[in-house]
Amino acid sequence: MKKKKIRNKFRDRLADYYLTNREITKEFDAGYEADRKSGKKAPWSGSEKIMTIITAVALILLVAKYLIFK
Repeated sequence: MKKKKIRNKFRDRLADYYLTNREITKEFDAGYEADRKSGKKAPWSGSEKIMTIITAVALILLVAKYLIFK
């Protein structure tokens, strides 16, 4: 009787996700590097703007918690 080959579908999907994101990151890095070499500043992406705003709001809330609401 022939033995059934077992496939780990989760591992396959995780590897595909990783490889796809790695290629996307390489494309973005190449764009940033080209902008840096030309002396032009790269614009912020939407997710970078959102994360900066979230971080700033969190810092403001921490300051308010410890300095205002003792």
